[in-house]
Amino acid sequence: MISSAARDRVIQVQEQLTTLQEQFEQQAQGDTLDSYEAALNRGKARAYQHAANLVSGALHDIDVKAL
Repeated sequence: MISSAARDRVIQVQEQLTTLQEQFEQQAQGDTLDSYEAALNRGKARAYQHAANLVSGALHDIDVKAL
């Protein structure tokens, strides 16, 4: 069984990844020249989104296991 502290850390990681995703999306949208940097920021945002989705799946598995 996973402790509530470990579950809370997983939730914290998920929140941090989501925050980073939003940050890089805003940076990409703020680049009016659609530069190489904006493309990199969009890629980073997608990577953080994917990582957050993986963590969300793990959190779901933790919750199901706890039942």
